[in-house]
Amino acid sequence: MGETRQITGLVIITLILGVAGLALVTVITPLFQGDLTVSSYEATLYGNGTLSEQYIYLVQNSGEYRMLYRSWEAPLAFGTGSGQPYVQLVSMVPPAGSVGYAKDAASDVTLTGSSDPTVKNLVGRLAQTSEVGIVNPAYYDAGTYTVASTYVVHPPIEDDGTTAHLNLQFAGSDHIPYRDVRITVPADGVNQVYVYPPTLHAEKTGYTYTITGSAAGNENIAVEMLAGEGGFAEVPGFRTAATNLQAQTASAAFWYDLPYTAATIISYLADAAVLLVPLLLLLIYYHYGREKKFTVTTYLSTVPNPALKPWQVNLLFKGDALDFDQDGYYATLLDLHRRKLIAITPSSNGNGPEIRVLSTQTSDPYEQRVLAFVGRISENNVLSKATMEKLVQNARTSSLAEEKALLYQKNFADVTNRADTTIAYEYMVDGRDHISPFVAAAAVACAVTFMLALVLPAQSVYLIPAVVLLVIAVIQLVIAWAAPSTLFGHWKDDHYKDKLEWDAFAHFLSDMAMIRKYSPEDLPMWGEWLVYGTALGVGDKVEQAMKELNIPVAETGVPMGVMGMNTVFMPITSFVPMSQGGARGGFGGGGFGGGFGGGGGFGGGGAGGR
Repeated sequence: MGETRQITGLVIITLILGVAGLALVTVITPLFQGDLTVSSYEATLYGNGTLSEQYIYLVQNSGEYRMLYRSWEAPLAFGTGSGQPYVQLVSMVPPAGSVGYAKDAASDVTLTGSSDPTVKNLVGRLAQTSEVGIVNPAYYDAGTYTVASTYVVHPPIEDDGTTAHLNLQFAGSDHIPYRDVRITVPADGVNQVYVYPPTLHAEKTGYTYTITGSAAGNENIAVEMLAGEGGFAEVPGFRTAATNLQAQTASAAFWYDLPYTAATIISYLADAAVLLVPLLLLLIYYHYGREKKFTVTTYLSTVPNPALKPWQVNLLFKGDALDFDQDGYYATLLDLHRRKLIAITPSSNGNGPEIRVLSTQTSDPYEQRVLAFVGRISENNVLSKATMEKLVQNARTSSLAEEKALLYQKNFADVTNRADTTIAYEYMVDGRDHISPFVAAAAVACAVTFMLALVLPAQSVYLIPAVVLLVIAVIQLVIAWAAPSTLFGHWKDDHYKDKLEWDAFAHFLSDMAMIRKYSPEDLPMWGEWLVYGTALGVGDKVEQAMKELNIPVAETGVPMGVMGMNTVFMPITSFVPMSQGGARGGFGGGGFGGGFGGGGGFGGGGAGGR
């Protein structure tokens, strides 16, 4: 496959992964909200401290819940409270078919729409203190349920003589997701409003602020307000003296919002990353990977450079320029036979070939390794399938034979999968060096984001999707790293022409029609074709052509092809020691406080179900 097609395919694959990742986090995120959510929450705070709320609960599975509630972390009272901040229930309107209930801070229970003592006992047993909700002992069917309630809040109010501070928390750190939030608070006399989470949007219209947006499960929903001297005078709160309220509020808001800001930035960067990686790969290829233009015929019937060893051809020109495999090993054996350094002959019993080392006089390090390996595993200077079968059979009963078989297996893996890659760097520049820093950066970003998601649970709704997308970005880059090493690198000097010529030669050997057309009468050339064809991974094609054209293999200078050679080593490659043959044996909000920031408001609690 040409480099243009390789980079095009890679860009398309990584782009599809990026788009699929964005679609995945968009679709999956709502699935983690569970089978109970607040589809709509509307709250209005009036200047006299009256708070009206309307919850629309969305139940997705029938028979799962019999109580839908709104809890408070501040004490709930049915009348005048004690000498501390509290919330006073005024009234509630349950939906048809449901009984409304409330359980105050003293565990007293009141019902709306029923006086059934069984229901009251159920609420008393199951409900938490300071909880308002609806109950259906027969459990709720899937659908929506609207509950309206009215309260008077008695919050803590700080005053430093010039500024009044009120922080109301409409939901704390333990509640179901709120899909749609709409909160209205007075704007008369209010100088500054902070909203939490900061993803909510506040807009001033006339004499009110309207806060809209959504909130994930367990995410604080709060509105913090600063008014002028004597502000919130009509709110029946508990006023305390304070100092420097503006600075304290601004500081608390900054630090509370900072993780959200970081999470939002990370989320946007992750979204962009999966779409920018394909562009990055294009830029790297354009800058480092483009090759010189050469014109080479589609088919080449002659060996481009016979001076190269077969193992070098396998390393450089079969697949990636840094990968070596068994074809290089078998091609080397055939070439050593041609050069009379080994002799490969049929065995007397017809059970595959026999190999004898005739000489070790070679200056090539890899060939020396091959000769040493063959000599090491030979018996009486002969390597055959029978020899290997005998060793494997003995290994099933003898630990010494088993150890030897495992050693030979390891030696075989080494000689068939490892070769000196130094020569490769004389021909090409490894483009993976340009991809590796980006893989490392993406992996670090992914790990850091994952750790942030663990330590910042309130921001996990933004960070977890970012982790997923960063994982995808890592995958995109790893795919690019796994591409041929020259895709983002290049061939030195004119060696790209060499690459094209060897590709044309392999293309020729793979085409039976072309072989028929250029079939040589010189039999040794067939042997050369078989050796280098084996190195390029198309030796079987040459073998098949020789059979169809009745070419006498023995007269070509090589004894047989790869299939025949492979039979000698099959017993040792497939050996599994008896010791490895099988297994043996048998996750609170503000509450009473009047603190600063999104986590320090009065009220808290939030919606839930049981």
